[in-house]
Amino acid sequence: MKFSFVHILAFAHLTLLWSCEKVEIPETDWNRYDVPVFRDYIPEENYQAASDGHVFFIDDQRYMIYSGDHQGVSSIKLATSYTWIDWDTSGTLLGAVGPSGKDVEKETSFYRKRIDGVHQIYYIGYPNNETYEAEIYLAESYHIEGPYEQKDAPIIPRGTIAGKEVYCMTSPSVVEHEGLLYMCFLGWNAAPDKVTEVWTFGAISENGGATWSSFEEIDCPIGMEGQITKGPDNRFYAVSTGAYDNREAIFYAEANHPYGPWTRDSIPILTQAGKPFEKDEIIAPQITFDPATGQKYLYYTGANHKKGWWMMMATESD
Repeated sequence: MKFSFVHILAFAHLTLLWSCEKVEIPETDWNRYDVPVFRDYIPEENYQAASDGHVFFIDDQRYMIYSGDHQGVSSIKLATSYTWIDWDTSGTLLGAVGPSGKDVEKETSFYRKRIDGVHQIYYIGYPNNETYEAEIYLAESYHIEGPYEQKDAPIIPRGTIAGKEVYCMTSPSVVEHEGLLYMCFLGWNAAPDKVTEVWTFGAISENGGATWSSFEEIDCPIGMEGQITKGPDNRFYAVSTGAYDNREAIFYAEANHPYGPWTRDSIPILTQAGKPFEKDEIIAPQITFDPATGQKYLYYTGANHKKGWWMMMATESD
């Protein structure tokens, strides 16, 4: 699992957006924790694989689901913590191939707890790294540690979506609003070495995420593996990776509805710091709220492609 195609694809797409004009990097109200807060080592490869983190609370326990290595393939794994910076691996949640036979590799997971207590994991799955034919799947369990029941087929398959021919997809976010579930995700028009266009789609579920309809192309700032979070104030917060000053940066936005309109900051809240922990990437961001104080915590992936991927963190100033 030395290279994840979804990360490399996003990195390559961003390079097309970078400007050659040099501008001054601004100060922001976010404070970066200078070292990784979580690493997952692959000893036999002398490599690290922890990316696409989604952090959430169950009671006073912090959990993180993330993309990591399990028996040589990208899988959905679990980490736990009682602080914001000291995380421990807690095993693999989704490593085996599901009944579809197609979700061999799994990435960009998103957690949700149903009203009846069932734990849901939305994720992308694809047969191999060569073709990267990624689709969106759902797995469910009555226990956070599993075992999880993987569905017989993707809940959102490749094909025509909102009038676009979608070759692959990534980065599902699933949030509740006024009794409905809204999903926002990215669609790509071709394989990793041929992609020329990326769309953001929305879909609605009236049955707890089992089936999805009302697909449409939307303006939602989750590009390059960002996520949406519903805040304690019932508003929505999105973070995304974009280009700024010839490097990657994380941008922030707010809205009253999952589809917007979004109030966006033109200045990023974090800019790629470079060596050693953000040498090649600063990607897959997610906002988490402290349930006691409401303070925002930003988790994201940093990378050095020769050494691996790891989870980074930043906090919003008081």
